[in-house]
Amino acid sequence: MKKYKWRLYADHNIEKELVYDLRSSGFNVLWVIEDKYLEQQKDDSFHYQMARKLRRYLLTKDNDFWDDHIYPIQNSPGVIILATTDVSVSKYLPVILRNLMRDYNPDIESVYLYGIKIKIGAEELIIKMIDSDTQKISTEKWNLKDLI
Repeated sequence: MKKYKWRLYADHNIEKELVYDLRSSGFNVLWVIEDKYLEQQKDDSFHYQMARKLRRYLLTKDNDFWDDHIYPIQNSPGVIILATTDVSVSKYLPVILRNLMRDYNPDIESVYLYGIKIKIGAEELIIKMIDSDTQKISTEKWNLKDLI
């Protein structure tokens, strides 16, 4: 069975401990703090577009990326927002993301999350996406305990 490989683009507000935990769990993480050019860029829209260009999911704690008027979901590179300071959520993030992908992508082929935004809070995970049938934005909520 082919194993899905997560490619993340971690912005300025992601802690190094989380980056290292993700890497040690097999995630490919580009952290802007470690790249001199990217680290100098302070504009959120730059990082939103760069994540898309590099075909990486944007990992952030910036809730502004949830706003579709500022960052349209149709152009989303795949955004994962950590909307909690609960460190246990960060600790279980690799498990949460893998289980989420297993539930959303039962095939062995990898998928790319263009047009999807994921917000992870202390107790729930919300997925926002464009419904393929209606072409309208829909949301689904998951209890984090179900994904751990």
